[in-house]
Amino acid sequence: MELSLSHASLKRDTFHLSDISISIGAGLTAITGKSGSGKTTLLSLLAGLIRPDEGKLSLDGKEVEGLLPSCGIIFQHPERQLFASTVIEDVSFALRRSGLDRDEIVSRCEKVLSLMDIGKEKWNESPFFLSGGERRRVAAAGVLVTEPSFLFMDEPTVGLDSASYERLYGILDSYRKESRCVVIVTHDQEIAGFADRVIVLDDGRISADCLPSDILSSDIVRLSEALGIERTSDYNKLVSGIEAFCRGRKWN
Repeated sequence: MELSLSHASLKRDTFHLSDISISIGAGLTAITGKSGSGKTTLLSLLAGLIRPDEGKLSLDGKEVEGLLPSCGIIFQHPERQLFASTVIEDVSFALRRSGLDRDEIVSRCEKVLSLMDIGKEKWNESPFFLSGGERRRVAAAGVLVTEPSFLFMDEPTVGLDSASYERLYGILDSYRKESRCVVIVTHDQEIAGFADRVIVLDDGRISADCLPSDILSSDIVRLSEALGIERTSDYNKLVSGIEAFCRGRKWN
């Protein structure tokens, strides 16, 4: 299972993505970079939501036209994806359209709603009467219940409490163990550090494609230089240096 963008470019007014060529397989890939660098646009290209002006999207060597098969997308504000009159109708919608039998639909919905900590007493309530955090979790459940081979998430940690944050880690870890493909747009360095691979965008181009540890090492070097202490790429040495710096002592 390999998803590839080949020499993809796109221009919209003052925004552009330029000559993007990447291949993504199973595992967790984080896309990061400054605001306006093109992260969400790249995510949309990989999911087949939009088509590049130049280049193409391929799955296992075959060009993809339209939405990528077996993909789920959780947008930055997933609560805006809600539409049904009850929680269970919203979450089960895609499964009911797929023709699965009732027992399978109920089983999947129970599993994902439990994962999202949405109790049965709320299944027949309107999702629009739930709290903000609950609405986000219900919307995510409606995507996860389809068990997509490709999961795309745009800033999934925004507005999450600590419990929901831990729940997200569990979901990402389970997808990775199942050899699914997960692509996350994030500014969250903790989530990026949890990824198998980090793609950094800068002004519509890929400036880095590396392991999370490489990004961390680079940031540590920059921080040590900014503080005027001995240049290092070792985290523990950096901590010692900062402690010495704060005490106003020379760092040996």
